[in-house]
Amino acid sequence: MQRSLNMRTSTVPAGYRADIEGLRGIAVLSVFAVHSVPDALRGGFIGVDVFFVLSGYLISSITLRELEAGSFSIAGFYAARLRRLLPSLLVVLLACLGFAAFWAVPSDARAIGEHVAGGAAFVSNLLLWREGGYFDVASGRKLLLHLWSLGIEEQFYLLWPLALPLLFKTWRNGAGWVLAAALASFALNVAFVDSKPKGVFYLPVTRFWELLVGVLLAYLQRGPGGGVVDAGRRLWPQAAWWQRHLPDLLATAGVVLLASALWFIDKTDHFPGWWALFPTLATLLLIAAGNEAWVNRVVLQHPVLTFYGRISYPLYLWHWPLLTMPLLLDVRLDWQQQVMLLCGSVGLAVATHFAVEKPFRFGTLARHAPRLLTAALVLVAGAGAWLVASDGRLSRYPAELRAVAEVDVHADYASYRVERCFLRSEQRPAAFTEDCVDAESPARPLLVLWGDSHAAALYPGLRAEAAQSPRGYRLAQFTAAACPPGWNAPVRDNPHCREVSAFVLDRIAALRPSKVVLAANWGAAGDASGQPSPDDVLRQAIAGLRARGVQDIVVVGPLPRWHVAPPRILLRAWGASDALPERNAAALDIHGTEVDPRVEGLALARGAAYVSPMKALCNPLGCLVSLQERGQLQATAFDQTHLTAAGSRLLIRKAGSALGL
Repeated sequence: MQRSLNMRTSTVPAGYRADIEGLRGIAVLSVFAVHSVPDALRGGFIGVDVFFVLSGYLISSITLRELEAGSFSIAGFYAARLRRLLPSLLVVLLACLGFAAFWAVPSDARAIGEHVAGGAAFVSNLLLWREGGYFDVASGRKLLLHLWSLGIEEQFYLLWPLALPLLFKTWRNGAGWVLAAALASFALNVAFVDSKPKGVFYLPVTRFWELLVGVLLAYLQRGPGGGVVDAGRRLWPQAAWWQRHLPDLLATAGVVLLASALWFIDKTDHFPGWWALFPTLATLLLIAAGNEAWVNRVVLQHPVLTFYGRISYPLYLWHWPLLTMPLLLDVRLDWQQQVMLLCGSVGLAVATHFAVEKPFRFGTLARHAPRLLTAALVLVAGAGAWLVASDGRLSRYPAELRAVAEVDVHADYASYRVERCFLRSEQRPAAFTEDCVDAESPARPLLVLWGDSHAAALYPGLRAEAAQSPRGYRLAQFTAAACPPGWNAPVRDNPHCREVSAFVLDRIAALRPSKVVLAANWGAAGDASGQPSPDDVLRQAIAGLRARGVQDIVVVGPLPRWHVAPPRILLRAWGASDALPERNAAALDIHGTEVDPRVEGLALARGAAYVSPMKALCNPLGCLVSLQERGQLQATAFDQTHLTAAGSRLLIRKAGSALGL
């Protein structure tokens, strides 16, 4: 491997390789492509794994060189990392704070504040791992989602300089310890990628192996063996063809692996797992091939790739917020606007590289940069924390809109009795608590509510009606996330669904209720959520209930579904004109109106009664997005489909007679 520079200037560090810059360009363009046009390059997200290997290799090469020269210091290492990472990051975080403070609705502003603080503390990956929940915001709407990878790198940088001087004392032992640590991390990744996919994706202990692969290569390149190519050539010293073409063989194998990763790996695959070996080994082989390989000399050093490699860090930081901001503003872009946005992210990356990165790394600001940047980082983190504490500047809204603004920030799903009678997908049925069945007045008839989150959305209304109904009834709630009633097989989003259904049927047999209400997200059937069809669900559920002596069965149809959540509709309307609509048709997903008659026909054909929320809450002018309760404006749903407690009470009041209450 050549350790000299092909392009050395006063601002280019020793050991610079233009082919590695080009590989950076491929990595960032891959991520850029998959985020911009997901169907164009489905495996583009593996560009992050390329970055991990490159980071491990480059940082270890620099540190090993300093250790050899006797110039390494831990303080100097951290100062260099601050100068490299913070200038661009701070600019992007400040831009996100400005967007959150002035344009985002409270829930988005609060979430952005939390992620700004997490990004400033380099714990974004841990924050995203913690946020995993049934009602969590879709990843595509998280403005700083992409900082998870920076969190993993920084956590590695925090630990690695403490360990490397110890490992440097003996080359052979050091390489052995690095290999052992990489294998342990990889083994944990493979062992838990199926059962704990989110943890494996976000936690450093299961991603460090990718950086350690780069570290190991840096060890080998600087060790007594002379690097991978030299070691390989010693295998057949008399074979001239092997001696001449080994770098090209390594580079070709790397290109094949990288192309395979980009083409074959899909976001639905359990990743990283074994799949991550493709981009990781591809990067290792391409680095190891060195500048002797044709691919590295000609392709990877192409000016276009090296240009994007130089701006890869600010481009990675800018592209995702720019793609996400229109979604948070509920704006749909046409292809021309999308192209302009992508060009804008490149322009911002170039400006950030020259106007911000270079002065802090190589200019007059470099000497004082660590102190200045650290102080700025603390202030930015504090501003993010203030956005969280103020609930996304909730106080900017008038009193008559405060309840809507509050439910936008603090979703009303607590009224669903989460983790007690509405189980999360990771909970087994033993988690149902005793108060899921009313114990008072056992002589009253019992109504059992059974289904998924859409069934849980009916509970606040049924609870209120039970307290006021002259007929009187007791209520039991058995609901579980993403688990349709009666379904006797696992579903993608709930591995315990079969177990839950068996438990509920056994409880129904023991309780002998007078009525069972079935509800589910019928509209999700047949889409990417992996939910079974309404026909299959109702066939199994009703047959199971009939077999246990239940005759009075009511099926509740699909709830209205929105492209934009009702609180956002109301807050945007107030911001635009101070007008607060009662109904909305423009943001309504018409899929629900198509599913409703189908589910009704299936229920009636099996002898069950049917209640249509679509008919109760909608008319030709649209579906209800707001209501007045106790003189206060309320939203009917807190997200695209789940009813608020007020919305649930309104629905049950309107549909109570059809439910036979």
